[in-house]
Amino acid sequence: MSFESIKSLKSRIGEEVSVRGWLHHVRRQGKLTFLVIRDNTGYIQSVIKPASGEAATTVAKKLTRETAVTAKGVVKEDKRAPYNGLELQINNISPVIDYASPELEHEIRPDSGPQVLLNKRHLVLRGEQASDIMRFRDLMTRSFRKFFFLRDFVEVTPSTIVQTQVEGGSTLFSFDYFEQEAYLTQSSQLYLETVLASLGNVFCVLPSFRAEKSRTRRHLTEYTHIEAEMPWYDFDDLLNFMEDMMIHVYSSAKESPTVAKFDQKVDIPKKPFERVSYEKAIDLLREYDIKGESGTFLEYGEDLTEGPERMLVDAIGKPTFLTHFPVGMKPFYMKLNDNNPKVMNAADLLIPNVGEIIGASQREDDYELLLNRMKEEGLDPSPYYWYLDQRKYGTVPHSGFGLGLERFVQAILNLDHIREACLYPRLINRATP
Repeated sequence: MSFESIKSLKSRIGEEVSVRGWLHHVRRQGKLTFLVIRDNTGYIQSVIKPASGEAATTVAKKLTRETAVTAKGVVKEDKRAPYNGLELQINNISPVIDYASPELEHEIRPDSGPQVLLNKRHLVLRGEQASDIMRFRDLMTRSFRKFFFLRDFVEVTPSTIVQTQVEGGSTLFSFDYFEQEAYLTQSSQLYLETVLASLGNVFCVLPSFRAEKSRTRRHLTEYTHIEAEMPWYDFDDLLNFMEDMMIHVYSSAKESPTVAKFDQKVDIPKKPFERVSYEKAIDLLREYDIKGESGTFLEYGEDLTEGPERMLVDAIGKPTFLTHFPVGMKPFYMKLNDNNPKVMNAADLLIPNVGEIIGASQREDDYELLLNRMKEEGLDPSPYYWYLDQRKYGTVPHSGFGLGLERFVQAILNLDHIREACLYPRLINRATP
């Protein structure tokens, strides 16, 4: 038997077709049974009438939500029908293996709290909202990849088991690796830099791990990290590249039906993005009357934490580069500014509703300066010999960045919590299911 995808039924009006999928909804009204059948391409309203025949009506009495079925019927146009204005008038239907347990109706309820929804995430993902978010996430991942490939980048896959830190020892997940200490990677950046001399512009889409004891709406302990490194790029080149990338991806997001379904508006940013130095940001926080967690205004040298950072970009109202952080506020590999060595050529891209989604910088290309920075931060240079070698054997100016995919999805769809933007969220209190 040949089966049609639900997406293709628009071209089969008036014809008899066979479909297969899962029962998304089941509703009985008198002698009629209304179904919504779901496959990987969409949904279609279906109906079983007494005229459908005894075999179909007998099965209809037993049908339960999420039963996998095969069904045959005639495609009719009905503008009142949800999803696609079509209705499948069924004349034959049967479960593929067995009827789904009716206990499903008690697994997730409209008033189920976050912990129940997380425990039952494997069932939540069958819902329209969750699956729409996953499809949008896929679209955004493809859009980032497409942009890189249009710029002739090479995708590589660094290891996620490492023995060096990138973002500070306090957020490392450590474990015993055959009697050696090892970590889950915080970032693939250092490894991406090692192939600049042979592959040129490179990127990866991989998980990164941060053992941050944070319970905010935008923190995960495992997240999808889109990272890129580019030789010959100075700081201005880097910012211009990220602007082009974000305009490309915002344009893809604007065309997504999920954005419209979530009643969101996507404004494609224009170049140049707002650029605010850290020093200026401290002044703007006072201007906008934004205070830190202590209830006082932040002073120069204090970290711009999640709350004030997000309120600042919300006040600005558009994507903003926060640049030139004081030395010591960011990791050792970021290049000191030539005109003011007290600050670094570093930038965070902030977007409204979430705050930081990208961390970026020009990388330190001087061997001695990099070595001194590592020692200043208390790092033993020995395990980094392979990274330092990049500065000994043919160093060039270079820059790179890392973007958190889930935060970007959260921002565009205006999701309440970042846990909605990933398949199975890993949080400070959760590694299940």
